[in-house]
Amino acid sequence: MLRLAGPVIVARAGLVIMLTVDTFMTGLAGAGEIAKLGLGLSPVMVFMLATVGLLQGSMVLIAQANGARDYARCGQVWRVALIHAAVLGSCFALIGLVAEDLFLAVGHDPALAAGAASVTRAFAWGMPGVMLYVATGYLLEGIGRPRAGMIIMLIANVVNVFADGVFAAGWWGWVEPMGADGAVITTSIIRWGIFFAILGVVLSMKDRAVYGVTGARTPFWPIARRLWKIGAPVAVTGACENGAYAVLAQMAGLIGAAALAAHQVTINVLTLAYMGANGMAAATSVRVGNAVGRGDRHGLALSGWTGIALGAGLMSLASAVFLVFPREIGDIFLHGAVQSMDIVAATLTAAGIFIVFSGSMAVSMGALRGAGDMMIVILAYGLGYGLIGVTMAWVFAFRLDLGAPGLIYGLLTGILAGLALLLWRFRLVARRGAARV
Repeated sequence: MLRLAGPVIVARAGLVIMLTVDTFMTGLAGAGEIAKLGLGLSPVMVFMLATVGLLQGSMVLIAQANGARDYARCGQVWRVALIHAAVLGSCFALIGLVAEDLFLAVGHDPALAAGAASVTRAFAWGMPGVMLYVATGYLLEGIGRPRAGMIIMLIANVVNVFADGVFAAGWWGWVEPMGADGAVITTSIIRWGIFFAILGVVLSMKDRAVYGVTGARTPFWPIARRLWKIGAPVAVTGACENGAYAVLAQMAGLIGAAALAAHQVTINVLTLAYMGANGMAAATSVRVGNAVGRGDRHGLALSGWTGIALGAGLMSLASAVFLVFPREIGDIFLHGAVQSMDIVAATLTAAGIFIVFSGSMAVSMGALRGAGDMMIVILAYGLGYGLIGVTMAWVFAFRLDLGAPGLIYGLLTGILAGLALLLWRFRLVARRGAARV
């Protein structure tokens, strides 16, 4: 599990590290630029991560086919996933065209709305590239070869640091500092670059014909239906989760610019740590999917519970860092901005408690996803993040007057309910086993 999860965690974290570096470099231009970055990313991330969730259906199908030694099916699923990535990535990129109207309708300051919309547009045209990268990465993860994605992301992040330094922070005086816009533009360019890099890896595999990367025409609709059967529930859960975060960003903006800057930093750091759980969830899905493909009920249960336990342990380590060093972590991004520092210390403390339970929920979903059992997951995420979480976030922040930290504490109440439901469901699945989708 750890051999598979390690490279996946690095590859997943690499995508978020880009945004973390973007936030850091943007912070050099002032807390106001961070507020613009956070608001601008909030709507487009919902659509991007929902698409990532849908594409996870391809990873499960590939893992199950690999476990059943139906190797040619792996490449066929990948080609169908590429079509989905290209079409959906292009369609959802259009959100950039209406972003400013959306922000104004919520009630944000016109200057902030205009700046945030510029960030949304710069991010949007990189969406097809990152979706195509994700679809191709899922092929390699599904057949147990995640290291290439890890290496590509490591190189991409080194490039991103220097690109952000030049365009966002104005290093060496080559261009005028562009703040949030410069950071997002460079990242969008890099997203297209990592797709072509990982595509080159897949096309150069010696056994690409065996895995169906090249060969006969792909039966699109039969595979697409199975992909949607598994991936659509994951997409819905991703929309619930990231939709909740987007709503929280809007709430933070209504509290004030300082609160929004602190909230953006907290969610960025929280998401980076969360990639450990996300990678463990992916590894758990693959291992459980392999066991389902073999018809191994004991292996299904062992893989699922092992992944959940490892995910909880990993997130406990991240929690300890958040709880011990909240102010120091916040200062890395806010560079001593007085108005936001006290807020960010409180929000990161709340995040330290939150991350253990949200990470465990993600890995529990991964275990059920590998077994192809997703309907209860939709209910858990809809209740946890949507109905209970967002409602209680508003109550904690505005009715109980806890401000930005209250947003996270309120969301936590929903997470606890959702996690309990998922653990109950996987216990049932582990006992009875699952059939290949």
